[in-house]
Amino acid sequence: MEAKSGLPPIPVSEIEKHLAGSVDTIHRHTAIACLLDNSVYSGVYVKCFGYEGILTAGHCATDFLAASRFALVVSEKAHQFWVEPNFFEHIAIEHDEYEDYTADGPDLSFVIIRDINLLRTLRRLVAFYDLEKQDTNVFRNDLAKFNWSVAGVPSEKIEETKIIVNGEEYRMVNTTAAVIQGNLVGIETRNNFDYIKLRLLTGIEEFPKSYNGVSGGGIWYQRFIAKEDNTYTVAPILAGITVWQSKEPEKMQRFITGHGFASIYGTVRRILAQKRYLP
Repeated sequence: MEAKSGLPPIPVSEIEKHLAGSVDTIHRHTAIACLLDNSVYSGVYVKCFGYEGILTAGHCATDFLAASRFALVVSEKAHQFWVEPNFFEHIAIEHDEYEDYTADGPDLSFVIIRDINLLRTLRRLVAFYDLEKQDTNVFRNDLAKFNWSVAGVPSEKIEETKIIVNGEEYRMVNTTAAVIQGNLVGIETRNNFDYIKLRLLTGIEEFPKSYNGVSGGGIWYQRFIAKEDNTYTVAPILAGITVWQSKEPEKMQRFITGHGFASIYGTVRRILAQKRYLP
């Protein structure tokens, strides 16, 4: 990577350290919803125009809101945090939520948290990403290919065990929230939505064979920012929402496609602004 403004190139070891250092920021915004059958869905806790909720793929929102109840993962400690669909309002982004989602159409939703008690609790446990107060000018520049990631829970990382509490047996489900590094393949626009395509490794080391469960999770651009002392920091900015993966791995890699930054900073913000301010 060539440094800008006359600064020296960043050593690879420094790049890896800075990228890893931004993971905690991404994790604080990551939403995870689980059903009783261990189906798992990812998303991003977001606030925008006075609304707080979960930005996710449309097909994910439709699935977990169709359950009688679902669990949110909000701590690294063992816990139960069950919520009901009537705590939320589903805003399908330019899609009829009663129609099937396809690979040709928009697949994006914002799930508003309407239950005030739930919202007060979540404010203490997670961080809501402010979709309004972001400098999106970074996306007008040439974007580096390597510093992209997706955040969510691959289904194959879910483990179920039995535990004994006060003499009674309970089912313990362990989930692994991951921030997985990938490379940018390309960005395209179709039918007023933009789509980001990433290349991720699969089936080796800690990379899962399938990214099922990561759908709805955030696509993050980990931008390098030069400081006055000629050092760097990494500030991740939400750049999209994952939706699809390629059907089969290709040479230990999969292609992940999701809605891009124009979809979330343009279309999502516009729809929420209209909902907020129009009668």
